[in-house]
Amino acid sequence: MKKKIIILLLSSSSFLIIFLVIILACFMIFEGEKTSTDDYVESNMKYSSQYIKALNKNIKTGKGYVPLNRIIYFYNENNKLTFEEIYEDNLDNELKQMKPISEVCNLEKYKDFKVCSQDKISKSNQVDYIQSKPFVPPLKISNMNVTSFFKEQRIVYGNYSVHKAWDFSSPANTTVYSACKGKVIYTSFGFRFNNPGSSGGGGNQIKVRCDKVDNETYTITYMHLYPFSNKVKTGDEVDSNQPIAEVGTTGYSTGNHLHFQVSNKDGNVLDGMSLINFN
Repeated sequence: MKKKIIILLLSSSSFLIIFLVIILACFMIFEGEKTSTDDYVESNMKYSSQYIKALNKNIKTGKGYVPLNRIIYFYNENNKLTFEEIYEDNLDNELKQMKPISEVCNLEKYKDFKVCSQDKISKSNQVDYIQSKPFVPPLKISNMNVTSFFKEQRIVYGNYSVHKAWDFSSPANTTVYSACKGKVIYTSFGFRFNNPGSSGGGGNQIKVRCDKVDNETYTITYMHLYPFSNKVKTGDEVDSNQPIAEVGTTGYSTGNHLHFQVSNKDGNVLDGMSLINFN
């Protein structure tokens, strides 16, 4: 009987140890994921309307792009500041892109913020240099009406997801341009009717592999394109700003818009807007 009790205790202890090891491993994986996606703003659904309003005020007028994590960096210290105010303070009006973080922190409004201490800046993931902008806009700037931003938490047709791209609503048949010089590596135009729906994935789409830029190879995917609007085919070489198709609402879509998705050579999705030159 004693032996059975001892065996039972040992097996229980072993199970507990294994359980704790699994919990620790999961925690480490979670922490690793958190670090590798540090541009992701948690619970961003509550910020989406304010942020999209600020985006459209500045994107559609060609003033430039500021990511949500930069806005939140200052907003978390003083939530009396509006998103639009922070957005504009972080724009370089001449270069038409986001300022380095240290430059913003030199402004009178922010210089006494705790997040502007050198220690906080060095430990943050905030950009502190002038960024390279190799892409041209995939639509005319006036047509770039943002309806969903990169890594936005959203619910579409009752399904929750974190968006892996940018969505720009535009009228059907609006011209879509290649954002880079490169090669068409995939085309699919199996959808013959321009109807929204809750199935069909990306609908009609084109993928362009960009020529090496800054030692990086990018792939841009354009989705939900209008039926029979493709002006290029697989294997074609394309120039930057060359018309390639038209905006539609094919596949999993709620209305006419362009889904603009950028990934690197490893297949990891990137913030495509951060690569667009508005100057």
